[in-house]
Amino acid sequence: MGGRDLPDPDNDDERDIAAIRAAFDAGITHIDTAEIYAAGHTEELVGEAIADLPREKLFITSKVATYHLRYDQVLAAAEGSLKRLGLKYLDLYLIHGPDPEVPLKETMRAMAKLREQGLIRNIGVSNFIPELIAEAQKFCSYRIVNNQINYSLEARGHDEVGTLEYCAKNQILVMAYRPLAKGVFSVEGQQMLQKLGQKYQKPPLAVALNWVLGKPNVVALVKTSNPQHLRENLVALGWRLDSEDEQALDERFPAGETMGVGSPARTRRPPVRKW
Repeated sequence: MGGRDLPDPDNDDERDIAAIRAAFDAGITHIDTAEIYAAGHTEELVGEAIADLPREKLFITSKVATYHLRYDQVLAAAEGSLKRLGLKYLDLYLIHGPDPEVPLKETMRAMAKLREQGLIRNIGVSNFIPELIAEAQKFCSYRIVNNQINYSLEARGHDEVGTLEYCAKNQILVMAYRPLAKGVFSVEGQQMLQKLGQKYQKPPLAVALNWVLGKPNVVALVKTSNPQHLRENLVALGWRLDSEDEQALDERFPAGETMGVGSPARTRRPPVRKW
């Protein structure tokens, strides 16, 4: 919301703020953002949207950019996010993606410092494969509790099973971003989702989202700036696909066709925005 690398001057900020509040009214309490989104403007929108909401009922996640993983940079990035969000602490703070040029030991030392200061309550990562999670955990006494990955019917990497199993074994919740693959499915895939939608009397995309939510130890992040999309996404809750239908989707969208697990986050620095 609010733009990509920089704030979008044509974006309807009031619409996005209203959408966040509508989601809260519908029972959605987890809001995910990052300093890289619209150069911090997305965090500003979230901050405005939640300003009058009860903090204890919210779970706010943000992420430090891949190009801010030096010790001092991590601390400054977290403080910047908190300022834009108007918060005293984050419920979850993620490393947006690994940077091979910055030792994980240095980054995790900063994450632990933030945890000790009470500025963040939980530590997580994003776009990390099991080997990187294990390495990061060696350098931090606080447990890594989350791994946010690109995961959907259309994004199932070769190491999908290994990553999901590793996270489940180590009590690391998997958070799937783009669980609807931005609505881009093959013709055959769309036909199958429509057929299942008719069977369950649900929108086709609600079927695709239900498939993600049906995986053990997996939750999903869905952008919901459109009220109609919010209503359709909520339809994905409270029911389960039959095992044979879930298996049919597994077979129709086989693992390994596209890279989903461990895909790198954007690493280039966006244009500088002066605050």
